Amino acid sequence: MSLPAENISRLRSMISDHWRSHLKSVAPKHACHFEQLEMDRYHEKSDLLDHHAIWPKEARILSLENVKEIRQMSFFEELESDFGTFEISDENDVGREEIYWRIVRPNEGQDMGPLHADAWFWELGHGYTPDNVKRVKIWIGIYVEPGASGFRYSPGTHLKEWPYHGIKKDGIMKPVIETPDEELNPITFMGESGDAILFHDRLIHGGAPSVGGKTRVSMEFTMFVKP
Repeated sequence: MSLPAENISRLRSMISDHWRSHLKSVAPKHACHFEQLEMDRYHEKSDLLDHHAIWPKEARILSLENVKEIRQMSFFEELESDFGTFEISDENDVGREEIYWRIVRPNEGQDMGPLHADAWFWELGHGYTPDNVKRVKIWIGIYVEPGASGFRYSPGTHLKEWPYHGIKKDGIMKPVIETPDEELNPITFMGESGDAILFHDRLIHGGAPSVGGKTRVSMEFTMFVKP
């Protein structure tokens, strides 16, 4: 699905405000350098910061007010028309529905996680799933450079089990796939800003390297859908 222009414009503004606000709180000496930058130019000044230290997932979870506003957007109405009324997961125990964003600088491989299935995080104790629901993930491109950045996935991998093990990293258990990437034949969805992908939480996927000249920003959440 593709989000209406007014939805993606508002999401960009909302996420950019959150991004700048966090920079002011954790790096006040350098925050002025980002005031006039669009998020897709973040990489131009990111060397001033300890990027990985200041952007853990917890720092990228949108506020309750943002979540309430997103739930009123027209694309959300389209989701509910297809799936029925649904809840959004709270994977980090923030006490409410959780919508978060990701940021990936160009040519920075460490900004992305490895290929994985989201179901593995749940199996390792990351978050609570109510009874009698299925998990469906949505990924939305907020700032995407067409042809140079996108979403990487392995078609059909949700149809079988893949070996993995858990390791403790960044304070939580994270899955590590035991199958080499080349055996999974991942492909990259090279969409545009506003394009969204809905996928089974056993689909093996991950961020695609940004090989262009702009920072990629995306937004994600997990839907608890009634069968």
